[in-house]
Amino acid sequence: MTADEPDPIPENALEDSVLVIGGEAVGRSVAARFADADGVRVADGAPAPDAVVLAVDAGRSDGTDLAFPSLPDAVVRFAVVAVPEQPTSDEQAVLDAIEPHVDAIVLTSERGIEGLAAAVDTLVSVVRDTGLVNVDLADVETVFRPVELAVLGVGAGAIDEPTAAARDAIAALPGGVETDAAGGALVDLIGPPGMSIADVDGAVSAVRNRIGPEAHLIWGGSVDPALEGELTVRLVVAGVESVRVTAGDDCPRCGTPLSAYTLDGRTMLSCEACGFADVSVRLRG
Repeated sequence: MTADEPDPIPENALEDSVLVIGGEAVGRSVAARFADADGVRVADGAPAPDAVVLAVDAGRSDGTDLAFPSLPDAVVRFAVVAVPEQPTSDEQAVLDAIEPHVDAIVLTSERGIEGLAAAVDTLVSVVRDTGLVNVDLADVETVFRPVELAVLGVGAGAIDEPTAAARDAIAALPGGVETDAAGGALVDLIGPPGMSIADVDGAVSAVRNRIGPEAHLIWGGSVDPALEGELTVRLVVAGVESVRVTAGDDCPRCGTPLSAYTLDGRTMLSCEACGFADVSVRLRG
């Protein structure tokens, strides 16, 4: 639901129609964990799912070991891809192999079986679980249909400091990805029974400040009495710009292989053809 049009009754929220598939060894282990999970299935021969989630650990794949079946038709098809802190030489090959099969790739900094499973669970939970204000499948389509790349992060903080909790979620997003050009964001808040509209507004505003003014920002919220004085912010930002490239990778602007150079002890990348450099979009002018 949008902040302007709250609707507590999601008519087309995800329920039992999410298919989780593993793209390589770690991804298959993650998918197996969801086989019997409530609301998530990996059963063959079942009716077409509303959503498909492909799980891949890019830090443990070079793109040649990806082995997943043709993904079934669905309203939306995601790939949740775990990436290391620093991009690797094989990372782009993995993403290129996945891209034709899905509507959007969601990068997460959570890695390994436990981390990737948590990221998949977070994405599914954001659009499936019932709350005071719900994000539903229509919202997901609004945010993800026009884009190819998104990022996911989870943060937490004191309920009386919602802005700090949102910033924690932003800090948890994978490095080397800029949110300035984002086309949309899903912000899911989980707080104690005393969570107020002011708390929600503080967290949502902090996210709004990190994305473009024309971007769709859709938020949802739910209460968890066990959190007491804590606020959890689950954030998905779509339509981001990635500079997660290494020397030899194609320039994201013109496709020419990138070169590396060292300045003040820091290795940076540049394109001799178009002048691209892996610096923040805020500094590119």
